[in-house]
Amino acid sequence: MEPPNIDDIVAKMPIQGLSYGVRTAYGDTFRLAVANGTAKPLLLPWCLLGPFIVPALWLAVPHKRRMWFYHTRWLAMAFIVWSNVYHLRYASSTNMACAYAAGLAATWGTVLSLNLLIWTRPQFDAARVLKIKKDPNLIGEVDDSLGQDSVDAEATGHDGQGRKAKTNGKGNGKGNELRTRKKLSKSLKSQAKQQEEEFEYIWEPYPDGGFLERLAWSTDLILSFRCAGWNWSVASLPRPTIPSQISHGDKVDMDSIPTVSRSGYKRHLTQAEFVRDRLVKVVVLYFVLDLLSVYMVKDPYFILGPDHQNYVLPTHLQRIPPWLLRAYREIFCLAGVYAAIEAVFAVSDLAQYWMANRFYPSRAVLFQFASTFGSFGQVLDRGLAGWWGSLWHQTFRMQFAAPVTYLFREGHLKRGTRLASPLAILASFLQSGILHASGSLTSVPKTKPWRAPAFFFLQATGFVLQQCVAWVFRAYIPRPPRVVSRTVNLFFALTWLYFTAPLFIDDLSSTGLWLVEPVPISLFRFLGFGHEGDHWWRWDWDHLPKLYVGETWWQTGIAL
Repeated sequence: MEPPNIDDIVAKMPIQGLSYGVRTAYGDTFRLAVANGTAKPLLLPWCLLGPFIVPALWLAVPHKRRMWFYHTRWLAMAFIVWSNVYHLRYASSTNMACAYAAGLAATWGTVLSLNLLIWTRPQFDAARVLKIKKDPNLIGEVDDSLGQDSVDAEATGHDGQGRKAKTNGKGNGKGNELRTRKKLSKSLKSQAKQQEEEFEYIWEPYPDGGFLERLAWSTDLILSFRCAGWNWSVASLPRPTIPSQISHGDKVDMDSIPTVSRSGYKRHLTQAEFVRDRLVKVVVLYFVLDLLSVYMVKDPYFILGPDHQNYVLPTHLQRIPPWLLRAYREIFCLAGVYAAIEAVFAVSDLAQYWMANRFYPSRAVLFQFASTFGSFGQVLDRGLAGWWGSLWHQTFRMQFAAPVTYLFREGHLKRGTRLASPLAILASFLQSGILHASGSLTSVPKTKPWRAPAFFFLQATGFVLQQCVAWVFRAYIPRPPRVVSRTVNLFFALTWLYFTAPLFIDDLSSTGLWLVEPVPISLFRFLGFGHEGDHWWRWDWDHLPKLYVGETWWQTGIAL
């Protein structure tokens, strides 16, 4: 689609109305492209055909004893790629977040399907955790009643590094805080024991039941980000000991699940603790996103991106030196991405736990709802590797690692060799770069999709560079003081991110992503922190799903 002439808008529009004017221009551009046939709206359910529906249906057909059907995975994969490429070429939206997500979903659908259909064999190897009644007469009958404060398992009392774990509770009495914590810990263990008397946890590989049962198992696997609650769960999450061989009904070693993993991901022990944590996050992040949306549109950079610079900076930014202005924009972008991801996963966790468990009983197991991000201490201990390998959300980790894991398993590449580690790092960051470039491709404004791959390639370079520097450093000082090691790791990680992040934040800003109104009601605009004339109600028709009637039934659906 032909992008609008933004420079004319910038020349005529004051900063107070710039975000609205640019957003309107982008929306009009997309509607004109749809009318001309050069673009298509992002439609439900058709946008799910490649990323979700086809792989789910294919996995729902048993092929353990039908190898001829197993070979049809190549046909299924070809159709999935075609569908996703079609959406990459044509799909977009008047909602800039949905426009960006159109590309992410298409490429993620390809990466996910490659993992499920080519790199792995779910029907042979995958298994999920189920909670069942202990009564032998009720084995296999999954308990869906979640109206009580259920406990996953008895707390181990230790985190993933062998340190004593602490509860998050606060005593209401006037006694000593340490004594209160001990009482709470004992109370949690008591609840866990009572729960263990009623329920047990078993592994469920690919079921032998009817089609709907197999379809539920398959869709559960596809929808399980980070494969939490499965034997394929990423290692950074709290998870039980994974047996090398799993049969239906094998007991899950719940006592082996740490409260906090080595990467700093935490799990909750009771339903009340989990729900309270997620609800607090939703409320707090609502106001954080509102605040960010108010102040980010006061900087033309977040409205226009780096490719339109014929504007005058607002007064509060004019006296900031360039190096500090860069840091200011990087911090705002990081805060925006972090808050959006954290908020989406908080809402998703609550929806899965309260509603999805009716269709996926495995979602009643609390330990799979670990925190979205890991510990910042990993950055101190491991530098850039700790940032990307532990602190940052590990949503795509299993799928990004799948190609190299496949090479290891098939004997084409040997673990521990000089080639293995750099290849694994490069493969993961390359896929991440392509994934984010896809979001740039489906955005309405004219962008430079090479920026995201360049950014992630530099992260892989920094990853390997730090490993090499550390190896040389250890040759001269085998055991440096911990404070020195942590200081160097932190300095390297933050310095590398500071100089490379502009590639990524330039790409995000050029897509119009920060023009999206993240919340419908803006408290901060109601209180007068926005531009003069800003209304407290923020969502217009372009922000909402709507029925779209095309020329045919397959071009009709819910436009996002």
